[in-house]
Amino acid sequence: MRCFYLIANPTRDTGLTAAHRIETYLKERGLRYSINVTAECNEYDRYTDSSSVPGDTECILVLGGDGTLIQAARDVADLGIPILGINTGRLGYLTDVEKEEIIPALDALIEDKYIVDERMMITGDIVSGGEVLCTDSSLNDIVVHRQGNMRVVEYDVYVNKKFLKSYRADGIIVCTPTGSTAYSLSAGGPIVEPGSKLFIITPICPHTLNSRSVVLSADDEIYISTGKKDIGVAFDGRETASLPEDGGVRITRSGKITKIVRLHDDSFLNVLHNKFKDEV
Repeated sequence: MRCFYLIANPTRDTGLTAAHRIETYLKERGLRYSINVTAECNEYDRYTDSSSVPGDTECILVLGGDGTLIQAARDVADLGIPILGINTGRLGYLTDVEKEEIIPALDALIEDKYIVDERMMITGDIVSGGEVLCTDSSLNDIVVHRQGNMRVVEYDVYVNKKFLKSYRADGIIVCTPTGSTAYSLSAGGPIVEPGSKLFIITPICPHTLNSRSVVLSADDEIYISTGKKDIGVAFDGRETASLPEDGGVRITRSGKITKIVRLHDDSFLNVLHNKFKDEV
């Protein structure tokens, strides 16, 4: 690799110390690079304008935590450029490199010593009366949840147009394998190897004793409706739309993928090991 695009989160990289270190090293090596410092989301709910990424970019370096990488993945999903996460926050599942490893990591990229994992993404269509009102994609999850007053809502879930179950709960999470270690895990969902191709449906605080996560094929179509007002739909933690009373959200496997660069063969298992060790 010879051309890089750097996305830096200044709330995670204080003083942009790590960003400047990367910039200096790439400049010394005579490599091409561009830098984008994240700010507040723009009107399109994005940090990075994908049109500003040079066409010859071979790798996008993301400085921050898992949240920064997830947002960057959504921002540049149309480009198909591999992303390497450099962790400047807490121990994450997606960021493969710690900030102390920046220079060896850059050397590995320059010498083409890396692996690229393809992570599936999901698409949510907000529909009403057969019309698609809006569409968005997620790397981690799509969450249908109540808004406003604290109340129990009944969520009707269909798979391939067949009724699966009604959940009385605070919300429903539909996640990818990548998202299995995020909100779904906190709600009691299973951990899944991130390279798998499947969906996980997990209810949030279900008002029953026998509600469990359901694992489905990535080829399935999921539809969730409530018939109620004040129901929101969040894509990777960012609320994008409200669910119409007479409609729902249709969730399918996206045609987009996120390419994650790995420098360590056992990175996911190693992170799991460290997570479990910290909780003992």
